[in-house]
Parts: sequence; C-alpha cells; structure tokens
Amino acid sequence: MKSIIETLEDSENLAVFLDLVRIAGMEPMLRERGPFTVFVPTDEAFSRVPKDRMDEIRQDTDKLFLIVSYHVVPGQLTSEDLRSIAAVRSSLGTDLVIRSSDRGITVNSVPLVETDAFCTNGICHAIASALVPPTLEIVTP
Repeated sequence: MKSIIETLEDSENLAVFLDLVRIAGMEPMLRERGPFTVFVPTDEAFSRVPKDRMDEIRQDTDKLFLIVSYHVVPGQLTSEDLRSIAAVRSSLGTDLVIRSSDRGITVNSVPLVETDAFCTNGICHAIASALVPPTLEIVTP
C-alpha cells in the first residue's frame, strides 16, 4: 500500500491535483502524516477550468493552500462511512455536505466518481469537479 502522495503519483488522471498539492506546500503532510480522507478532483474536472484561471490559482499559494485544504478531511472515511453521515469538517475548518442515494455519493453536490483508494495514511476518493471553499470569492468572467 502507498501513501496518499504515492497514490496520486501512480494515478493516470489525478496529476493536476498532485501538482496543486505540491505548489501549496502540502506534499509532506499528505505523504507522512494522517490519516486523511482526500476528495481528489480528476484531471478532467480541472480541464473545465479556464487556463488563465488555473494559472492565477497556481500563482497564489495562499489561496491554493485554502483550496487544497478544503479537499482534505482529517480521519479515514470509506464510501461506506460516507453513506451514513451528513457532513464532515475539512482541514480548512469548514463543513462539506455529504449526500448518499441509490445513484451514489456526493460531496457538496459533486459526485464521487471513484471511491476507496486505500493508502498507508488515509484514503482517496476521486470527484467530478473541484470544491470551492465558501471563504473564497470566485470571480467568473
């Protein structure tokens, strides 16, 4: 079994999030500490964000740290665990709303597309789009 970082490194569709984790300075935490549950937007999710917006996010490490922290939850929560809870507190200190139905599980209305990638220091769930912390104002053109 591998760490969260090693799992992201070995994945074929989670490279953008791994890059953002590194820019935000969170790689050591997600490699060595834990356990954590990480909701990881797929590369396809990031492909829908305009390039100039992604460049802007990459250059603002403080904002990027907030965004990445919003995708990380202390503790290890499997998909089975998520089915029985209504909310979890992110590392940012704000809640993520969890919903479960026969169609699957969502976090802040974003579907989980792959679940339960077990790691030595937690678990990863791939999600269909990035989560936007409520504390950030996202200006769209």
